Amino acid sequence: MRINTNVMSLNAQESATNTNKRISSSLEKLSSGLALNKAADDASGMAIADKLRTQASSISQGISNANSASALIQIADKAMSEQSNILDIVKQKLIQASTDTTTDAGREAIRKDVTKLLDQFDAIASQTNYNGITLLQASATSTAKQDTLTFQLGEEKEFDVTMTATNASNTEHLGGGATSLDWDEGVTSADGGGTKDNNLGVNDTIKINNTAATTELTSIDIANTGAETAVSGMDLTLSGNMDSIEATGNSFKVDFSNESQDIQDAVASLAANGTGDWAVDSFGKVSLGAGDTLDLSTYSVFDNLSSVRVTGGTGNAAGVLSVGQGEFSISNNASNFDTPLLSNINVDTNTNTSTGGKLLSSLKGLTEGQLTNEAANNFMKTIDEALTQINKTRSDFGSSQNQIESSLRNMQTTHTNLKAAESVIRDVDYAAESANFNKQNIIAQAGTYAMSQANAAQQNVMRLLQ
Repeated sequence: MRINTNVMSLNAQESATNTNKRISSSLEKLSSGLALNKAADDASGMAIADKLRTQASSISQGISNANSASALIQIADKAMSEQSNILDIVKQKLIQASTDTTTDAGREAIRKDVTKLLDQFDAIASQTNYNGITLLQASATSTAKQDTLTFQLGEEKEFDVTMTATNASNTEHLGGGATSLDWDEGVTSADGGGTKDNNLGVNDTIKINNTAATTELTSIDIANTGAETAVSGMDLTLSGNMDSIEATGNSFKVDFSNESQDIQDAVASLAANGTGDWAVDSFGKVSLGAGDTLDLSTYSVFDNLSSVRVTGGTGNAAGVLSVGQGEFSISNNASNFDTPLLSNINVDTNTNTSTGGKLLSSLKGLTEGQLTNEAANNFMKTIDEALTQINKTRSDFGSSQNQIESSLRNMQTTHTNLKAAESVIRDVDYAAESANFNKQNIIAQAGTYAMSQANAAQQNVMRLLQ
């Protein structure tokens, strides 16, 4: 028997120390509610739980973004709803102005009322915003269309939702000349053809819809009437599927300077290979002389054309356009006169129907005495076109909102499941941990008793010394 080193007591103390550590850890978990208070509690579990927590917090922000995006779209939608109401009222007034029971004085009163209503229409477009972001046009001062809006609705860039406005919702961009010439499938010039005489005024656009299944010759004669001395030549923007452009009268230029470098390089290559007798200057402008043809079907790169600008010489600058299947637009950019620039648009087709009018800005800009019975009738088509355009934009916005709300519901479900998954790892199970605490507490009491008995056992050595 030894008294110098009380081994039994040391063993009891070691066990008591370990038990106290377990009690301390158990109390820490019970007091914090967490099973993981430090990485040592469960190194791999801590890594997984932290990843889940970060993922959940990211999705939580995405949910907030989705709610904000939905609110933004609602603001735009309600604003366009009021614009639709304004156009409804304007059309009613135009119908009133188009009947002979309304006097000239009455039409003048209607014109003033319509102008005020369209002023408010533009005010809505410039003032509608979310957090300073103008929604119905580029900015409070720019009437161009709004850029694409992108909403981050998840933890990765791939979860973006984009919303693109098809048009600016103001009088400068709604309505339009919008003559639509639709022809039967597969019709060629040999079938006879049809002619639609149109006057293309300043800022007007003629839209031509080729529904043919093939890209057989569909030619459009474009000509400057030259009726006004102020007219210096054509100033047009051509948009759509162009196959070729031919100058049949005076020379004119086709400007590719706003197109991609690939397209400009292709034009330069055509000139270098002697495809035409025309020249290309350093600014991407092709000069076409009488009889010259610019063949855009040579390179597939021209399929990516968004629009080109055509400017003509003085007098009757005329040309022929060959276009393929799809929608094609001719827009008048001239600014130095109010009379028609373009007439006699001849389309090789058997059937053509015409609908359309001018931009809302033309109606808004009418001066005293210009709202006649005939003008009121013509501008009804402008209102119909503007309403169609607004409804299309609202429909696009509504589709985006449906997409956002679907993403929102998915994120809410995902967020709940992620928090539940994290809880399984990170949160303490009070039933199990309280039982563990009570067990360790009993062991600690027993350990204390054991140390007492170990110390008492050493007293037996004294009997050997008596």
